[in-house]
Amino acid sequence: MTLDVSKVRYISLIRLEGGESVLNIPYEELTVDPDLIAGFVTAVIIFANTPIRTIRKAAYDILIEVGRSVLVLLVVDPVPDEAPYREKMKRILEEVEVKHGDKLREFEGDIRRFREFSLSIIREFPFSRPDLDMIPVKRKKGIRIPFRVASVDKALEQVESYINGKRTVAEIMDLMGLPDEDVLALISILSRYEWIDFKRRLTEDDILTRADCDSMILDRLKGAYGATEIDNLLNCFDGTARIKDVTDSLGFDKDALWFLINKLVDLDCLRTRPQP
Repeated sequence: MTLDVSKVRYISLIRLEGGESVLNIPYEELTVDPDLIAGFVTAVIIFANTPIRTIRKAAYDILIEVGRSVLVLLVVDPVPDEAPYREKMKRILEEVEVKHGDKLREFEGDIRRFREFSLSIIREFPFSRPDLDMIPVKRKKGIRIPFRVASVDKALEQVESYINGKRTVAEIMDLMGLPDEDVLALISILSRYEWIDFKRRLTEDDILTRADCDSMILDRLKGAYGATEIDNLLNCFDGTARIKDVTDSLGFDKDALWFLINKLVDLDCLRTRPQP
């Protein structure tokens, strides 16, 4: 049974001795305060006479893996097989005990030092699994990433430097000197916090149609590449012709035409025709 990341709602690391949640990563909105869930689970673990690994609620399940100094709490929609989720939880537990076990046992109240560990969790449970053939495109502004600190910030900056609106996810993975799982986790973070969108790479069989883009942007494009040339190119895309048909009919350099077509699509002056 494969793991479905869309089932994941919330992950928390909870210090056993004091019951504090030292790291929380929300995936979906919860109707219950996550801190209440953490407190409830900690109390159950401490006072139960027998080990408890799963708590089933009406709308979700709480999976628990307990280590020496910390427990991993995973809130998921009901799943038919917990095994693939628990396998990843155990890897998280092992890594956090190795990296932070001493800090957790000698806890001084500062949870900021654990924020970097978010990437280790998201490596196991990415926010989403992007299509490797899609092209990430930067947005001007996104939502603040609460764990964008130190090594996580450095890794995000690195992956952002490879996002140029032309490379696919697979191509970025090939170029970067990071494990594929890390690259996918980082891209899922940028997507989750709305710093990137995705677009599909155009093919010669795509059918485009003209759109009403910003006139100032279009005027600048005409000033750079010629008003007649841009108008002729736009008029060719009537919602019936393939890109190949247009590039063959115009008789200009195809690389130059592809450059302009991609530019016009990026500026929302051309759009792919919706599939019937």
